[in-house]
Amino acid sequence: MTYDDLRAALSAYMKRTDPETIANEPTALEMARLAVAQVFFPREAELTVPALAIVGGASPLPTDYGRALAVGDDLEYMPPRVWQLFEGTDTDALAGSYTVLGGQLLVHPSITSLRFSYFGRPQAIIGAASNWLSTNFAPVWLHAARAEQYRFIEDMPSADQADAYWQGLARTFAGESETTRRAGGALKMKGR
Repeated sequence: MTYDDLRAALSAYMKRTDPETIANEPTALEMARLAVAQVFFPREAELTVPALAIVGGASPLPTDYGRALAVGDDLEYMPPRVWQLFEGTDTDALAGSYTVLGGQLLVHPSITSLRFSYFGRPQAIIGAASNWLSTNFAPVWLHAARAEQYRFIEDMPSADQADAYWQGLARTFAGESETTRRAGGALKMKGR
C-alpha cells in the first residue's frame, strides 16, 4: 500500500469532510508512523550491516535505526550510564559489551569493524512510495493514524479504541512474524 492509498483509506475510515481534519491527515500518518516505530519490530524490519566500521570505539547508527538485534559476536548490551562510568576509568570492563548513546554505537576501542543487525524504523514516505510497514502491515499504520485523527478532533474514547485496535494488530502480526522466523521443522541429528 502506498502513502496515497493509506491517506485515502484514512479519509474513508474517518468519514469527515471538514477541511481541518482532511488537512491533518499527513500529520496523523506521520505521528502514527513514529508511534508504531517505537513498539513494533517484526522480522520484516530486520536489517544487517555486514561490516560496520568502528573508529575509536564509536560508529554513527544507521539513519533508520530502531533497536539493536545482534551486535558483533554476541556483544552484550550495557546501559549508557554504566558505560560512561567505565569509559573514563576502566576500558577493559567494556570488553564484550556495547551501548547506544547520542546516535552512536559504542564498543570497546580495540574493535574496528563488526556485524550489526538491527530493527529498522519505517522510513517516511509520500505519494506513490511505500516502505516495509505500508507494504506488509498497512492495517497497523492505518489504525494508528485513525487514533491520531480522533485525538485531533478531540474524540478521546474513539482514539483509545483505535489505539487498542492497532496495538492488538501489531501484537498479532509480530507473533506471526516470529513464527515464520522459527518455522522450518525440527532439527534432526544423524548418527555416525
